[in-house]
Amino acid sequence: MVDLRNSRAQARLEKAAREDGSAWVHYEAEAEAVRKKTARLRALRIAKEAADKSAAVEKSAVAKKSATRKARPAKSTGDSLAPTASPADQPKGRPRD
Repeated sequence: MVDLRNSRAQARLEKAAREDGSAWVHYEAEAEAVRKKTARLRALRIAKEAADKSAAVEKSAVAKKSATRKARPAKSTGDSLAPTASPADQPKGRPRD
């Protein structure tokens, strides 16, 4: 097993020596592509987080506004002050209206 690892490592070293630095150029190009992609994705993530935060703030403001509207009692006109009779209050022998 150790011989196999050593032979693979030796083969990689020989290949790198044959390519004479072209592998390094390829490595640098890939690294630059990864850096650009990471920067783009980071910018997208930060923009999304900012949009989500502002949407949450707006949503909570709307929820607070609607909660205060629901908490206020409705204005009465005075007509509904008369008590209403429930079916349990009426005697059994009389027909209901």
